[in-house]
Amino acid sequence: MTASKTSSVDTAGFQRRRAGLWQAVANDLKRNTSAAALDLGLSEQDMSDVFAGRSAPSAELVDAAVARWPINERDLLPINNDCPDGVLLYRAVDSLASARVFQRGGADYYEYRDTAMSRLSSFRPEWIRMLQVVDDDRVDNPGVQWNQGHLLYQFTYFVGPVNYYYRWDGESHVRRMHTGDSVWGLPFSPHTFTARNDSEPAFILALTYGAELMGDARHELAAMGPQIAAQFAWDWRDPAALRAAILRGHLDCAALSTEEFAARTAIPIDRLRVLLTPDKLPDPDETTAMAVALGVSERDLLPITADHPDGVVVCENKTAPRWGYPNPKRPDYEFTELAHNRLHPHTRGLEIRPRSVDTAAAISTPQHQYLYNIGSTPIVMRWTHGGTMRVATLAPGDSVYVMPFVPCAYHLESDADADTACLLDLRIGGTVTPEARIALGAMHPGGLERLLEEDRPWYRE
Repeated sequence: MTASKTSSVDTAGFQRRRAGLWQAVANDLKRNTSAAALDLGLSEQDMSDVFAGRSAPSAELVDAAVARWPINERDLLPINNDCPDGVLLYRAVDSLASARVFQRGGADYYEYRDTAMSRLSSFRPEWIRMLQVVDDDRVDNPGVQWNQGHLLYQFTYFVGPVNYYYRWDGESHVRRMHTGDSVWGLPFSPHTFTARNDSEPAFILALTYGAELMGDARHELAAMGPQIAAQFAWDWRDPAALRAAILRGHLDCAALSTEEFAARTAIPIDRLRVLLTPDKLPDPDETTAMAVALGVSERDLLPITADHPDGVVVCENKTAPRWGYPNPKRPDYEFTELAHNRLHPHTRGLEIRPRSVDTAAAISTPQHQYLYNIGSTPIVMRWTHGGTMRVATLAPGDSVYVMPFVPCAYHLESDADADTACLLDLRIGGTVTPEARIALGAMHPGGLERLLEEDRPWYRE
């Protein structure tokens, strides 16, 4: 199978999904074909053609719909599927062709190269070579040029002698990183990287990605403004205060007074007032009683404990957990766990070292995956999508995006490659959260298909 930096797009699927969105919006607003046509100044036939996907809505029609109805342009535009085969390959030669050098402080600082990206996920991964060499570990070295931080979360994988600098809460830090080390970092924390010498490669894979702050959440918060947005922010650094804030938030959502909540939970009101402060933790029976009274899961009342006191999680490869899979005694793969964080339980960084020749067990995950061949030998990748088996050989420097639930297997071309074959695998959750998965499973039979591509009005005329 060939691949290039230019990905194919499922045009027919895009047109069907666009038509489905128009039909779904009309259904939600209780507009049949004639009412929608009247609102938007179309003939019934033209409106019917839009709903059926026989004609593409013009930009003027989208503007008219947004002006007339309480919707946003995004509500009428589907995303592109540039991964119709389940996997998108990006070859090393294309990565090299994308190279560009940026200066900082008047000197060449980084060389950037693109790697595999898909419109289906929020990955924005870059290969970055450090061009600035330092001879000390000072955070105030004049050659060190800090950035201003960026929105995207960043998982960083290090190759060679790289210094990693980061700043949190006004304090600057530096860590000496080596090949295989990794870091997970929070948005907008200033950071930078330098090389410790120029005699060996020194680069990183900066795998930035969006998460719960991207997409609709970001747009909604921006539209409401900073005063309201700040009230949504919970401080994770104090678990006791966060637990109390979560409980208070549920009471506000349900419009429950402390007295009413005490009556529903059978918890004495004085005790309940204490539980609404950071001073006392509820016991398990109290947590159960409060969850029942609120009609929520006990999980919804629990805070996330911090494992990144200074904004980052650093994982040294030499001490990282390793295991064989799927059979520890005769494994097809050796996995190494890389940096991750409790804030993102569905994000995982792994090294995958294939151990089998010709065949290996297929691996599947509900996460979006980014793969990069960081070894020095080719790796054969096999995957199945839409009932078709496909095969590609990943050369060193090739990168891959893999859709969720696409089973992939990786194996060696020969036993001689066992010590030099390695894939970096970053897995992230998408916008289909655990809550969304539960909602999908709770739908009326046949509802899932209509959710994806609505193909009918909500009633028969």
